[in-house]
Amino acid sequence: MKAIESKTNSSEAEIRQLTDHWVDAIQKKDFDAVISHYAEDVAAFDVPPPLQINGPDSIKKNLVSWLSMFDGPAQVHFKDMKITAGDDVAFLRTLTSVTPEGEEHRSWVRVTVCYQKVDGKWLVTHEHASLPFDGQSTVEGL
Repeated sequence: MKAIESKTNSSEAEIRQLTDHWVDAIQKKDFDAVISHYAEDVAAFDVPPPLQINGPDSIKKNLVSWLSMFDGPAQVHFKDMKITAGDDVAFLRTLTSVTPEGEEHRSWVRVTVCYQKVDGKWLVTHEHASLPFDGQSTVEGL
């Protein structure tokens, strides 16, 4: 049992390191560093349109568009982060706030990031960010 716990703790630590890397890259607006841990076939459901994003280049394009609205660096905050990790699959769930540096939190976004270990390296294979909505709204195109 201890060997399994040790592997899981090691995997969780690796996911935390990737998360720290993501935060640093977002804050610096280093978009290549942000997507360096994304799988080629990654799918993402993000808050800004489009409804679904496929591939690291599309994710990078969305990030550039979104973070270009910030003058200067961004700041990232997490609340209630939980990482669950096995030998080759892991996921992180958290509430996240990304704002221009020095500004108060505007809102919290629900985020889930799914990882898969491929050839010894953790890669993001799915990412989902969402905001609560009133249930009366409609999504065009569905």
